[in-house]
Amino acid sequence: MKLIRYISIFVVMLTASHSFAQSWTGQAYDFYKAKDYEQARVAIDSAINSVERFDSQTWQLRGIIYRNISSGDQIYYREIALESFVLAKKIDSTGLYTAKINEYLRNTLVRYYNDAVTLLLEDGDFEKSEESYDIYVRQHKKLVDPNHDFRAQNISYYNAIGAEYLKKVDVVETKKKNELRKKAIEYSLKVIALDSLDFKANFNIGIVYYNIGVDHVTTIEPETTLEQLILNQKKSEAAFLKALPYLHRAELLDTNNIAVAEALMGCYYGLNNNELYLKYQKMFDLRNLRGYLDRHTTHPDDIENVRQLLRVYTQTLIDIEKAENFKKILYDLENP
Repeated sequence: MKLIRYISIFVVMLTASHSFAQSWTGQAYDFYKAKDYEQARVAIDSAINSVERFDSQTWQLRGIIYRNISSGDQIYYREIALESFVLAKKIDSTGLYTAKINEYLRNTLVRYYNDAVTLLLEDGDFEKSEESYDIYVRQHKKLVDPNHDFRAQNISYYNAIGAEYLKKVDVVETKKKNELRKKAIEYSLKVIALDSLDFKANFNIGIVYYNIGVDHVTTIEPETTLEQLILNQKKSEAAFLKALPYLHRAELLDTNNIAVAEALMGCYYGLNNNELYLKYQKMFDLRNLRGYLDRHTTHPDDIENVRQLLRVYTQTLIDIEKAENFKKILYDLENP
């Protein structure tokens, strides 16, 4: 009797092994290992139309296969991968595979984030980038962790998109600049809403308003009337005033940042505040003096550099003897 029992068990095991080898899921797995993804896709789709659809691992494998082919024009396959992982979790009533499936979901969803970065930094497609990022955040909360804190990632992404809008300002015609600047401010304000002490967001807003102020007094048409000039001056001053609180906050966050000092210097110059202008001009000159002097050593005929040195020793880092020396050098250069 024992012999018959052992033979029966062996037959059952052999049958199960043979059944797995012939299963659609098994074939799909073999094709997947062989990197024949198209055949793997066909086999796994056959599996979910058979009794194998009641097995969580079948749906997991389907998700993995579809995720692997979800690139380029076939990005919609990624949605099928997500749906497959969701069904795999639903069928897994005991929760045996929950941790593994959640990892599959995270690894799939992060591709939306990667797409958002690529679309932003390489393709310059801001709208599609934000759409992809929103999908990443929304689906992660829905499918993986509704309580996940995206604050740090939101700050990083919104700063990045704001910075890209600022870069684009430099390469478009004048009439298109303001719309791009508004978008840069919009995303920087989103960052500040999350972290009011974020240096990059405060600095970028300050720079936007500073540049607006500069444009009002430098981009003037020849036929501009006196009334328009006065209006432009008022608009310029208003923009400089808007820049100041953001630039001063950036200054507190990074006291040695020369770009912040230069922007503050420009604002106070535009506001005719000579005392504060000289304060920041002095900071700027202290940082750059060595470069001016080195330039004079290697290029003694550089008139603009000599003028800078004369200004420095006359206005900010006052040295009468050196000022007289560079005054004479400048005179000789201008009157050869």
